[in-house]
Amino acid sequence: MSSTLIIRRALALLLFTAALALTVHLILDLNRVKALKTDLGEINHVRYGLLDADQWLGRIAAVLERRINGFELTESNRPQIKQAVERVLNTLLLEVERSLRRHNLNNGGSVVDQLKGLVQQGLQDLLIDFDRLRAKVPDYAQRVVEELSKPEAKREIKAQLMAFMQNTAAAGFAKTDRSRLAALMAAHACADLAACNQTLEAQVAAARRPILYQVLGVFALVGVLFGLCLAPRARAAAYAPPPAFDPFRLVLLTGATLILLAGGILTPMIEIDARITGLTIELLGEPVTFTNQVLYFQSKSIFDVASILMRTGTADLILVAVLIVVFSVVFPALKVIATWLYFYDYRGLRRAPSVRFFALRSGKWSMADVLVVAIFMAYIGFSGLVGSELSDLRQASTAVEVLTTNGTSLAPGFYLFLGFVLASLWLSSILADRLGEGHAT
Repeated sequence: MSSTLIIRRALALLLFTAALALTVHLILDLNRVKALKTDLGEINHVRYGLLDADQWLGRIAAVLERRINGFELTESNRPQIKQAVERVLNTLLLEVERSLRRHNLNNGGSVVDQLKGLVQQGLQDLLIDFDRLRAKVPDYAQRVVEELSKPEAKREIKAQLMAFMQNTAAAGFAKTDRSRLAALMAAHACADLAACNQTLEAQVAAARRPILYQVLGVFALVGVLFGLCLAPRARAAAYAPPPAFDPFRLVLLTGATLILLAGGILTPMIEIDARITGLTIELLGEPVTFTNQVLYFQSKSIFDVASILMRTGTADLILVAVLIVVFSVVFPALKVIATWLYFYDYRGLRRAPSVRFFALRSGKWSMADVLVVAIFMAYIGFSGLVGSELSDLRQASTAVEVLTTNGTSLAPGFYLFLGFVLASLWLSSILADRLGEGHAT
């Protein structure tokens, strides 16, 4: 064995080892980022904000408190407030008079009952002079206005409004379970939601910086490895056949494609992040705002999706999970390995039906390339989904303002899996050409 060949093999082995180590590190980093982003999505989930009655209660109470505290009687608004109180008192007196009259004059169908009702109405007219009460309404209204200007009246109104809202919320809305939120905040040692958001976002940003370089590094190492192993070598003579494709190089190339496969299936392929960046509703002239409300967040790899489907326990979803794993993971991996076994006829396995099937006829059964297209189309489909669905809400009222964010993106796992598909197709075509040339031994 020449020194040049030894150097080439050592360099190829070094590239393979570096690619393997970098991929392992990349898988760990990507899954750590996935865990952090999942926690961040849970902390900002809409169930703890926009759909939580306690959050609405707190915001509305703050608006009412500011309005009550800001209420002051002045010479300019006193006449309007007094007129409003007079209208309320006049309406109240009119309803009381009508109610008593209906009660007295509709006391039954017998003569005795009707006579009793007439007597009651006569006594009422004699004892209660509603016209005199109406004449005193301006005086009563003036007293009410003066009472409203007192600090204790403000406190009492505020207390009554708060009690009413709390009772209404307790009777009409289910209590939000915040145990999971509390557990996450305790796990990350956060004092409040704002601090938790700041901490997790900083951790995600710091962890994501080197990931791009790691992905590019894996592709660069695998690409150089392919180029080194497939580079043409000098021939002894112009008429000499090309050198044999030795098992050492093929093992490295097969391993490199499997490295890309492992990176693709063990890391998230797509992140679906649908959230409302900001929703503002105008109440009593003041904005009630909710920000960063996560509607849905998922960051899943192929195995994560299969695991979720398996845990449902239903036969149809379990079948889907099995098909995903078999046709997008098992078949492509077995095809790469079987092609190597068939190419070198390792221990006579070329004649084994399973090896011949995976090496020669499993291509049409492998759905890896179809899966890549499906993931890409899902990304396109989710893009802008939240904004389009909430556009009607934005147009329904000028008092409602909605800002949406579509954070759906293709994760590094998608590109690693795409690299596996392209690398395996390239390697299979090269081996097929070599078999066609008769260099199978």
